[in-house]
Amino acid sequence: MKKHILFSLAIGSLFVLTGCENTNVWEEEQYIKQAYLVGIGEEGALVTRNVNYADESAETFVSVGTSGSLNPDGDIHCTLIEDPSGITSYNQKYKSSTEIQYQALPAANYNISSMNAVIRAGESYARIPVAIHPEGLHCDSLYALPLKMESCKEYPVAQAETVVLFAIKTYNNYSGYYNYIGTNNGASFSLIRNAVAVNKNTIRIYYTGTEELARAKDTGLTITVNEDNTLSLAGWKNLNVTEGSGSYDPQNKTFSFTYRVNGNEVEAYLISATASEE
Repeated sequence: MKKHILFSLAIGSLFVLTGCENTNVWEEEQYIKQAYLVGIGEEGALVTRNVNYADESAETFVSVGTSGSLNPDGDIHCTLIEDPSGITSYNQKYKSSTEIQYQALPAANYNISSMNAVIRAGESYARIPVAIHPEGLHCDSLYALPLKMESCKEYPVAQAETVVLFAIKTYNNYSGYYNYIGTNNGASFSLIRNAVAVNKNTIRIYYTGTEELARAKDTGLTITVNEDNTLSLAGWKNLNVTEGSGSYDPQNKTFSFTYRVNGNEVEAYLISATASEE
C-alpha cells in the first residue's frame, strides 16, 4: 500500500513538473516555417478577382504569407514570377476541348507594382498591388494572370512548383440576374436571364430560348444604357434588331424596352432578381 502511494505521488509530481516545463510551449515555433503564395490551396490553384468594366484601373492584390504558429521575428523577402505554363496545365486538367480555355491576361490590361514582396517582422502576410485595366477584355473569353513564388530568402517555399491563376471576371453596374417578362408578337413570356457585361454600360441577354453560348450569335440582344438612362438595343451578331428603344430605372434596377426582331414586335421588361435582397 505504501509503495502504491509513493508511486502515485511520483507520477503526480512528474505531471506537475511536465506541466510547469510546458507552460510557455506556445512561445516557441510548433511548425515548419514556410513562405507561400496565397491561393495554392484552392482547387486548381484558381483564384477569381471581380473587376468592374466601369473602372479604368481596378486595384486588386496578390498576397504572400508565412506558415507556423508564430509570426516571423524578422522581415521575409519573397519574389514572384509569371509562369504561363500554369494556364496550359489548368486547361488540360479542368477544361474539355469544347470549352472556352483560359488565356493569359494581355500585358496591356494589367500592371504589377513589383514582383517582390516583404512580409514585415511580426506580420504573417504581405500584399502586392495589381492594377487591372478591363477595357477591351472580351466578355466571352477567360483571362488569368499566372503567378508563382520563385524564391524566398529566409524560408523554404511551400509548393514551389504550383502556379496560382488569378482569373479576371468582368462585370458592370447592370449585369446580373433578371426576370425577363413581356410579349413577343402578342404571346406572353417569362424567363430568368443572366445579363452579361459587354463593356461598362452594355449588357447582353438571350432574347429567346435557352442560354447557351453557341446560340449567342443568333439570339444575343445587347442593351446599352445611355447617359440619360435611355436605352439603345442591337443584335449581338446575326440577330436583326430594329426600332429598339426604352429606358432604365436605376432606383428599381428595371429595364423597359420595345424592339422588333424577325418581323415580330417585342415589348419587355428586365426586373432585377436581386434588387429586393439589397
